[in-house]
Amino acid sequence: MTETKTIPWKRLAVEAAAIVVSILLAFGIDAWWDARNDVVEEREILIGLEIEFVDLRARLDEWARFNRNGALALEKYLSDSVSEMDLKSIEWVFIYAFFTNILDQGGALDALLESGRLEMISDRDLRGMLVKWPDWLEDIHTNDLSFRGYAMHEIMPFLTRNGIPRAICPEGQFVCSKSGSVPPLYLKLAKDPEFRAILTVRRIMMWNSAQDLENARAEADKILALIRSQIDATD
Repeated sequence: MTETKTIPWKRLAVEAAAIVVSILLAFGIDAWWDARNDVVEEREILIGLEIEFVDLRARLDEWARFNRNGALALEKYLSDSVSEMDLKSIEWVFIYAFFTNILDQGGALDALLESGRLEMISDRDLRGMLVKWPDWLEDIHTNDLSFRGYAMHEIMPFLTRNGIPRAICPEGQFVCSKSGSVPPLYLKLAKDPEFRAILTVRRIMMWNSAQDLENARAEADKILALIRSQIDATD
């Protein structure tokens, strides 16, 4: 007579459960590891963006001040107060008139956008602001090029026809004249109708540029605050 064997259902159930638990545990470990790697990568991206925006904010500040100071200097030169200005102050007016800056573009953000890894940043508001940021820089860059063109084609030719600048300064130094009396030509040019018109347009450009740079600086502050908040969240 054939002996019937009892199937150890309980043991099989335990073994099956152990296998399922092992598989789920493996998946859980993989998911945790992937999530951890994502956090590490996001943090690295955010730190790179923080460095870029700290530097960019400083440059926006610097050139906003340059344009505001320049506009004020041109305004004084075109007013009756020109008689109160000393030699260096007037020579700074000429520097402000023709010197323009082109704000650098590119960096960690451009690399991030081109790589398609923007989704690695978990904060949706920050992602939206970063996507729009290149438009801020592009507007400033376009205006910078326009202002430089005006300076090169209108202001510098006028100044050179009148023998300005009078001295060659060392590298990195814009004004190097020694203190002394203001040349009559400098005061005469302040009353010249053509030069006044040229400087009036340049002054408007400088006010507009300063405003654009300050608005961009305010937006950069908001972006930087979100970046630092995210860095703290991934710490």
